[in-house]
Amino acid sequence: MIYSPIQLLSGSLLFTVIISKLLGQKYAIDHPDIRKQHMGAIPQIGGLIFGLLLLFIAWRSGLAPQWYIMGGGVSILLGTVDDNRHVPWQIKLIVQLALAAYLSMLFWGRLEAITFYNLSFSVSQIGLFFIFLFWFIGIYNAVNLLDGLDGLAGGFMFILCIGLGLSSFGPFVTLNLIFAEIILGFLVFNQRPAKLFMGDAGSLFIGFHIAVLPLLFLESTPAITSIKMTPFVLLGSYLVADTTRVFFTRVASKKSPMTADTIHFHHLIL
Repeated sequence: MIYSPIQLLSGSLLFTVIISKLLGQKYAIDHPDIRKQHMGAIPQIGGLIFGLLLLFIAWRSGLAPQWYIMGGGVSILLGTVDDNRHVPWQIKLIVQLALAAYLSMLFWGRLEAITFYNLSFSVSQIGLFFIFLFWFIGIYNAVNLLDGLDGLAGGFMFILCIGLGLSSFGPFVTLNLIFAEIILGFLVFNQRPAKLFMGDAGSLFIGFHIAVLPLLFLESTPAITSIKMTPFVLLGSYLVADTTRVFFTRVASKKSPMTADTIHFHHLIL
C-alpha cells in the first residue's frame, strides 16, 4: 500500500491529537527542574505515537523485515516503561545487549568486510560482532542524550530521513521518507515552546532506527558481502561527537558517564 505525503502528515497530526487528548493529562508527565527549562508539565507521548505509527505502516506495507518490527517494538516498550517508572540503566543495557546479540545472530556470516572511505577491512565474524555491539549501544543511547532541546532530536531525525529518502529508490529509502513525514507531524507539537515531548519511547526508537540503518540497507541489497559504513558514520557524526565528548569529560571529572548534567552541545549553546 502506497501512502502520499499528505496522507502521512495528516494521519500523523490526527493520530497525535487523538492520543494526546486521551492520554496527554496522565501519561508520562515531565515536570521542569534545574536541567529542564520548559514551563509546566509536558506529556512525553510523542515517541509512543510516531514509533507505533511507523511500525504499523512498515508492517502493513511490507517495507521492513520482522526483526525491525520486533526490535522497534521492544525499544518503544522499554522507553514507555522508563517514561512512566524509571528503569535502572543496568536493565536498559541488558535489553540493548540482548537486541544486539539477536541481530548479530540473524546476520552472522553475511558480511566479510567493512569499507570506510577508500579503506577496506576484512574482519572475522567475532570482530564484526564487537564492532556492531560498540556501534549499536553507542548510537542507541546517543539520541536519548541528544533529546534535551525542543525540536532538536526530532529535527535531526527529520533531516537524516529526508537525506536518506532522496538518495535512491526501494524499500530502504521509502521507509525513511515515511518516517520523515510522520516525525514532521510530531515536530508541529514539539517546536519551541513544546506542547509534547517524544520521551524515552521516542528517543530509544530513533536510536534503534539509526543504529540498524546498515542492516536495513543490507536487507535491500542481499548480494553484497561488504558494507560501506562511510555514509552511516557521517549521518551519525553529530551523535558520535557529542556523546564521545560528554563521556570522556565526565570520566575526566571523576563522574559516572551515566550521570545527567548540562554539558551537552545544546546546553552549552543555550
